[in-house]
Amino acid sequence: MAPLTLAPLPAKPDFNDLAATFSHKSDREVKEAYWLFRLMNNPLLMKALTSASKLAMRLHLPVRSLIRGTVYKHFCGGESVEEALQVIDKLEDHHIAAVLDYAAEAQDKEEGYELALNHILHNITLAQKSTGIGAISVKMTGLGSFAIFEKLAAGLVLSDAEEQSYERTKMRLLTICELAADSDVNIYIDAEESWIQAPIDELTEEMMERFNMEDVLVFTSLQMYRTDRLEYLEDLLQRAEERGYQAGVKLVRGAYWEKERERAEKLSYTSPVYPTKAKTDESFNKAVIMCLERLPRVELCLATHNQESIQMVVREIQQRQLQAFIPYLHFSQLYGMSDNLTFAMARAGFNTSKYLPYGEVDKALPYLIRRAEENTAIAGQMGRELALLKEEMKRRKLN
Repeated sequence: MAPLTLAPLPAKPDFNDLAATFSHKSDREVKEAYWLFRLMNNPLLMKALTSASKLAMRLHLPVRSLIRGTVYKHFCGGESVEEALQVIDKLEDHHIAAVLDYAAEAQDKEEGYELALNHILHNITLAQKSTGIGAISVKMTGLGSFAIFEKLAAGLVLSDAEEQSYERTKMRLLTICELAADSDVNIYIDAEESWIQAPIDELTEEMMERFNMEDVLVFTSLQMYRTDRLEYLEDLLQRAEERGYQAGVKLVRGAYWEKERERAEKLSYTSPVYPTKAKTDESFNKAVIMCLERLPRVELCLATHNQESIQMVVREIQQRQLQAFIPYLHFSQLYGMSDNLTFAMARAGFNTSKYLPYGEVDKALPYLIRRAEENTAIAGQMGRELALLKEEMKRRKLN
């Protein structure tokens, strides 16, 4: 680990500078974003539209261009990595990196897993040459069977064929991490549903112990709406210290809250997620403090759209005089969301990124639907986005 030198504190971020926040958007793009968020602000309408979109795609109805020109355009970088690179260049102009993600969720065939692997390996090669790509996102159910992860998490014995399939999944992840290590590219391994997460945690820790001895290469992701994650984080950081490697931790609030509660109710077990947003916020903030207290033995990515949590971190940096550890802190938001946070943090001198998915419309549709459902469920999120866009339209004198 390189010696740390005292550096000046970054500037205080200004989350209300709309001119800077929307400087990368044309008048047309601002208006399109406004109408999209107005639509997403209606949960009943969004539910009907997402159901209709899934049916239309399944029946091969001509709606692909409509989806591509609206919600897909706003939340995705393009159908190919070449299209995504154009978005990456625009973000880099504002000192914002991209966490590049091939949006192929829950594959169920070996051919699909191999395709996802090849995309990720190609993206690592691109990231080695591009200063605009800060990390590569890896979703384990894109590399291996959801059903096998579920059996492992439940403690069930795999068949010979399943065991062989799982070995191939582990080899895909190892191949990714080896190339990432050779290329000096960070890997963010996504968190998934609670009932498949345990084997993913185990694999991720294996990769961290193997590749994070000198610097942080592999990051795990913790969904802090889960009631067990604070204890898991404490244990993880303790194991990392005992075994001599550095933990890479990405903290999120969580993406499957309703799904988790519905499954728990249906199968009559205690819900693994907190019942309220306030409890989730408390869990998230405690995890942040836990990591800040261990800098630089841990490298932290705060993947959050919560302005209060970000402001808390900025205060903690100042109060604890952590400015020397700024390189070990990252802030990230989804592409198409919370630009006022991302652009303000970048202007203030913090490491910032946008999570940028790309892929064919039909393969990215599950991601887009989850994004829409998640965003409509976040209290106040759509209202905040709409208010900012409305103010920007007023500032630009747009009808």
